[in-house]
Amino acid sequence: MALLIVSSAFLVYNANMRTIAAGDTYAARYLPLSIWRHHSPNLDPIADTVAQGRQLPSRPEQTTGAYWVAKGPDGRLVPRYPILLPLVVTPLYAPAVVYLNAHDWEPGRVEEVARLMEKLCASLLASLSVGLLYCLLRRRLSMREAASLTLIYAFCTTTWMISSQAFWTHGLAQVLITSALLLMTGRPTALRIGLAGLLCGLIAANRQPDAVLAAGLGLYGLWWGRRHLLLLITTAVIPGLLTLAYNLRFMGDVLGGYGLDLRPENFNDNLLEGVAGLLVSPTHGLFVFSPFLLFLLWRFPTIFRDQATRALSVSLAGAIIVQLMVYAATDWRQGVSFGPRWFTDMLPILMWMLAPVAAALSARAHLVFSMACGVGIAIQAGGAFWYTGAGDIVIMAGQGPDRMQAAWEVRNAPYVADMDHSPIPPDLLVDVKGNVEVLRITRRDGDDGPIRELEFSGWALANGRTPESVSVIIDGTRHAGISDLTPRPDVSIDAAAGWRIVLPAEDLSPGLHRASVMVRARRGGEPRLLLHRAFTIEAQPPLSGDTFLLSVAARRAAAALRERQQSSGFWLTDFTDSPTFGAPQVELNTYVNAMILDVAGPVAAAAEIAPALESARAFLTRQIEGNGLVRYHGLPDAPGIGVLGCAITPDADDTALVWRAAPDADRTRLMPAIAEMKRYRRPDGLYRTWLAPRDRYECLDPGRDPNPADLTIQMHVYLMLAKEAPGDARDLCRALIGRTDEEALWSYYDLSPTAPIYRLADMRRAGCGLTLPPQRMRARIDGQEPWVHAAALIQRLDGSSPSAAATEEAERLLREIARDDFALMQQHPPLLYHNDQTATVSRFYWSRDFGYALWLRLYHQIRQERAAE
Repeated sequence: MALLIVSSAFLVYNANMRTIAAGDTYAARYLPLSIWRHHSPNLDPIADTVAQGRQLPSRPEQTTGAYWVAKGPDGRLVPRYPILLPLVVTPLYAPAVVYLNAHDWEPGRVEEVARLMEKLCASLLASLSVGLLYCLLRRRLSMREAASLTLIYAFCTTTWMISSQAFWTHGLAQVLITSALLLMTGRPTALRIGLAGLLCGLIAANRQPDAVLAAGLGLYGLWWGRRHLLLLITTAVIPGLLTLAYNLRFMGDVLGGYGLDLRPENFNDNLLEGVAGLLVSPTHGLFVFSPFLLFLLWRFPTIFRDQATRALSVSLAGAIIVQLMVYAATDWRQGVSFGPRWFTDMLPILMWMLAPVAAALSARAHLVFSMACGVGIAIQAGGAFWYTGAGDIVIMAGQGPDRMQAAWEVRNAPYVADMDHSPIPPDLLVDVKGNVEVLRITRRDGDDGPIRELEFSGWALANGRTPESVSVIIDGTRHAGISDLTPRPDVSIDAAAGWRIVLPAEDLSPGLHRASVMVRARRGGEPRLLLHRAFTIEAQPPLSGDTFLLSVAARRAAAALRERQQSSGFWLTDFTDSPTFGAPQVELNTYVNAMILDVAGPVAAAAEIAPALESARAFLTRQIEGNGLVRYHGLPDAPGIGVLGCAITPDADDTALVWRAAPDADRTRLMPAIAEMKRYRRPDGLYRTWLAPRDRYECLDPGRDPNPADLTIQMHVYLMLAKEAPGDARDLCRALIGRTDEEALWSYYDLSPTAPIYRLADMRRAGCGLTLPPQRMRARIDGQEPWVHAAALIQRLDGSSPSAAATEEAERLLREIARDDFALMQQHPPLLYHNDQTATVSRFYWSRDFGYALWLRLYHQIRQERAAE
């Protein structure tokens, strides 16, 4: 019968297929895995996982942020709450460790396994206490009566909603207390006396407030185990001494983490209200959530009628009253948790006391008792399938003299607050996937000037479905979220998976910061840590008025380049569908990265951006395919394909740019790439763009000429050939002379010629002195004149000592661009190129990062040439 009841309880406890946890349980969830892998009870190896995006403590007394983690006197991170529970369940994690070793310890998989193990082990402990209670009640009741009362304990109390749902210490407490009662109601042999003493010590070690209950059991144990009194005391003291040593050694406090709660705000001056709140408040009252326990008060004398158990009953009743008073003197709201959580530990004692009362009930009283049990099971079942903690958040938000008021409002009780929605979907085995594709620092115009912001965007799915929400936590303290996800056909056809979150960044201090992305799979489910991303904020120089130093602006521009670079080494490109910069989308391409590398490369050391450029160079080198060709969006199987780009046809432009800016050490692929480019050389000597026949185009929307020979692309091809195939380069130069004004050669740079103007100096140095007609040296879109001017100055001043007038002109332009924290960069960034305007879809490509690089190139070029005079 005991096994049948245990099995039934285990199945019911897991029927909701979700954990109902809080921060109190997090350390116990992950620590067993860390013990297996890192062989340490400290949290340092898994601190980021345990913190779940919250701020870790920086000093021993800190109780904000990840309050479930404590910083010990020696600087190590340890669980704030007693460590006994995770130690006890560590052996049960062995199958999970075998599974992770066979696959990998990838963070998402560890998260999923840890949550599953927490639920299974917690429900197993709760079910074990149910089976032990049945064995205990059989000493006082018939099989039928014992089974009935055991089922009431299992499903009409917080044994269901607290102990079985997560790693609260209450579940282990119930096992220990029930086991101690089972021993002390039996014959006092030496073995039982020794085990009973050990259990009393473990009860106090598991949860320090339960030392009161352990004392009640121990007081009776002194009489019950008097024949082996020393054994009883010794086995009881051992866990206590070990706990004391652990608390002092790792926590620096006799009470361990509970010592951190001994603050004035955690105590309640109104003892009477505390007692009433614990027993009859609609949100936490014991007799509200398990009303059948009122029969203990109604038939109180019956508890002590059995002479054989009277002494034990008196001792336990005294312990219950003392613990009630202790709890009443504290903040009895009990945190964000379901119902009378604090009384969960004493439930085995209450059920043992209830046995003679229930057996003595009349038929009419038994009917009322059954109805009360029905209310209890309805409340607990409602919690298991509906509870979200919405009411508890309101209750715990109360501050000041009236902070308890919300705990007396029926509308905040979970059986009311959580009944306005459908049952919570299972999320225990939900596979959460996603990524952060964009993490960059942007600026926009505000009423008081430019405002710096952090932009995050990416995608997330939960079992292939749209998750409830996505949120970002900065440094464990600042939080922003989104619940309206947008369609991302590249990720999922059926589910909205895209998200974008923008947070203010003005008050973020310079230095390294961390963003944690959390995904809530289902409503009422627990947020899951998707990933961490680190980023750097650099000091902001003042760039307002007309008197700011250009050297300060240079540091700002370099900082912006470093900040906006993604972790893999690339910069993203904005694009719009009109020639006005507003509400841009982003993509990843090789072209803009190669241009940034090319423009900023000559001044990398002076601008202090050499590491950033080396990272970009390594990224570009990785995009060279086995045949030596390069695609605009990079490798066709790269993670960004389908998200930040597509598997587009290889082209001559990006192949030439990458081989020139970031060549691979293995040059065996270069000649085949050049040979492939020459296959698409036109009879007039110019090179076509796309390196594939028309019927094999991928991800292309060509214009009137499906494979144009754009002038700027010819420049890029020439610059590569000038180094690798000089003869072919000379042929190309001859083919270009006198043709720079042909309309057909301006497919991609017609509206803003910044790039071709910049390339004139490179062409001249490489031996091909092209010139552009005056009408081609002007921007045809508002706001692009400064960038065209900057490119023209760079090529005009290249290799020559600037005159005073030229220097003044350049500095005036640099100030114009940098004024008001580079406001021009946010309003009118460089329009670097556009697609063929005869195509069915218009695209315009903007790059603030190229703008910063261009500004730095002009600034340091002037400085270097003046220094060389």
